[in-house]
Amino acid sequence: MFIPLKLKDLVTLGNILGGLASALAAMEGSLDWACIFMLIAWIFDMCDGTVARFTGTGNKFGKVFDNLADLISYSVAPGFIVYAAYSAPRHLGGAGWPVWAAGLLAALPVVFGCIRFTRNNVKDFLMHEFHLGLPRPMQALFIAGMLTSHLFRGPWMTDGASVVNPLLYGLGALAIAGSSLLVLGLRPYHSRPRKESHRLVFFFVTWFLVTTPLGLLVGLLAGVPRLFFDVLFVNFTIYVWLQHLIIPADKRHQARMVVNRLVREWKQEIG
Repeated sequence: MFIPLKLKDLVTLGNILGGLASALAAMEGSLDWACIFMLIAWIFDMCDGTVARFTGTGNKFGKVFDNLADLISYSVAPGFIVYAAYSAPRHLGGAGWPVWAAGLLAALPVVFGCIRFTRNNVKDFLMHEFHLGLPRPMQALFIAGMLTSHLFRGPWMTDGASVVNPLLYGLGALAIAGSSLLVLGLRPYHSRPRKESHRLVFFFVTWFLVTTPLGLLVGLLAGVPRLFFDVLFVNFTIYVWLQHLIIPADKRHQARMVVNRLVREWKQEIG
């Protein structure tokens, strides 16, 4: 038996296992652990490229393996989280939707993520400074953070007579559907900061790196650990819906030119 795994592939395997653990936690009804395991998967995902560069072992196998890992952690696992939240009864803080409705909503991040996975394996939709389309990890962590934040886990969500529960879950469903469309779209999203990146990009990266562990620390010290999920929700909401506002006009124009070229090439090469 030939198993072509190197050290960086073992790190990628951590991403896969984190995504699987997230899905299993959601199946068991623990959305908090599902979010935590997804965050762990993301940490492994961020490290595998660094390990590949440090060890000089980057190859095509690793690229495909990493993309497949992302499919599991950021497309399949979010579907389980959405289904768990929307199918759970209202007295337990869920939306209490019928199984078929919860299943249809849960299918959105899975289906759109699979289409993006296939599209980008057929042809690279890449730019030097930007992702084209909302990165799947950002959508997955936005969904997980939203459904585990105080907004969706507060006592007002278990009151059967309150209109807050159906209102928030309705707005959440729109956010899940909208972010799924962004995943398959070609709007530019900043990737890792580079020397030529706008200074606001470095500000928001610094903001995330400071507020995320700070939210965890303050939450634990104050006895309110859910504060950590609130911080995740806010930070990923900013990225999903607002980050394009800090892209300079010339960069947006450049991105549109690249997108138009890639779409023309797709039609010529694939039809």
